[in-house]
Amino acid sequence: MKSKFGIILLAIFAVSSLAFTASAYATPFMSYNTVPNTPATAVSFQRSSVRMYGSVDNWLTGPTPTPVKGAIEVLSRTAIGPKTTVQGSAAMAIWTTNTTRAISAVRTRENFTYTFYTARLVMGNFSALDYNGNAFYMNGTWNVWNITETFVIHTNDTTGRITSIKGDWNAVNLATDAYGNLTVPSGWTTYTLAINGVDPLTGKVIFERTISTVFNPFMLGTDSSSTTVTKSDLDSIVSAYGSMPGWGNYNINMDYCMHYRIDICDLATAAANLNSS
Repeated sequence: MKSKFGIILLAIFAVSSLAFTASAYATPFMSYNTVPNTPATAVSFQRSSVRMYGSVDNWLTGPTPTPVKGAIEVLSRTAIGPKTTVQGSAAMAIWTTNTTRAISAVRTRENFTYTFYTARLVMGNFSALDYNGNAFYMNGTWNVWNITETFVIHTNDTTGRITSIKGDWNAVNLATDAYGNLTVPSGWTTYTLAINGVDPLTGKVIFERTISTVFNPFMLGTDSSSTTVTKSDLDSIVSAYGSMPGWGNYNINMDYCMHYRIDICDLATAAANLNSS
């Protein structure tokens, strides 16, 4: 319990020294664009926010889909003005072909190597609800990486307690600024992510919410529509602090800095926005 509050306090103190970083990362994943406000692109509301979580279940790499494990998060804002529509879009997917070790796994004390893939929306182009018969549609440019990380776990010889973790990364770029689109058919049950040069991903929609105000990007309680950053948001990050894909309870929804680990950057980012909407 003491260590939990110690980490929160550390984040609060870090805000002062990381003020610039925290501000820059307040919504680090959000890219904004404007599109003409024409009937072809208009949506049925004046201002809205869309949030979707899903599982990554299959990678269509050939005649038979390859089973994978992973998660996808999508965030979108739309505000319609007299002449243009301003949109903010964000999306990231992370998945692995290692079906014996999930993205969120136990904090093993043994050394191991882990390979995963990640796709991140670099620049959103267009997103809309109820578009061409789909419940939701988003397109833009994406970066895709294949990352292999070698974990070296150090423990106390007497107690067996983990004292330090070292991870060496090797990243291979699979696509840079590649056009891709996310399609969610009517019913919000499944989705397909298709990026040029990368085989399509499919999976299930676990949660979706549309509200007529700006969402709280730090909120992990998906059953709430509150827009205020609270201490419970920080508590959720603390529970996953130090985790990485394949080690610990890594959660894509807590990785605000999008660097594939939950650390002081993510905690300080949320702490900088505490009690604000």
